[in-house]
Amino acid sequence: MANLILWRHADAEVDSVTGKDADRALSKSGLKDADRMAKWLHQHLPENTEILCSPARRCLETLAALQQLDEVDAQHLGKKYPVQVVDFLSVDSTVQMIVKNVANDDSSRTLLLIGHQPNLGRVIAKLLGMNEGASVVKKGAVWWLRQRMMVGQYQTYLYAVRNPRD
Repeated sequence: MANLILWRHADAEVDSVTGKDADRALSKSGLKDADRMAKWLHQHLPENTEILCSPARRCLETLAALQQLDEVDAQHLGKKYPVQVVDFLSVDSTVQMIVKNVANDDSSRTLLLIGHQPNLGRVIAKLLGMNEGASVVKKGAVWWLRQRMMVGQYQTYLYAVRNPRD
């Protein structure tokens, strides 16, 4: 893949009505942060971006901020990003499952993953050849990695990091 963009869900409520972690909603500040990041992403995402999202409510609500902008824009520009809700980004997933499901040789592909810490940070660390705990993705933040072919090998490098309150 040419671009891998990892977006951690924004701040969420401590508890859910059901008591299940996956059902926690975004907090008021989380909704604002998701909106801020969605606006930035909407301005910078390549048109060929595919979005993969955890089924957790807080991730779906983070995604909704971008989808609202996309729907408004689609009326004028026809810009739409395909979305899949996938279990391999769930709270209970593993780094190995995530990497297995997003790895490919299509250098034109851009993936936006909306998920959870610590797995997003661990995926970043793995792809950049760092210690497993070296990357911490703050709530609502985006890390954008790019991949290129150099001397017959893929190299992954950090293109951008953006926090919702920057």
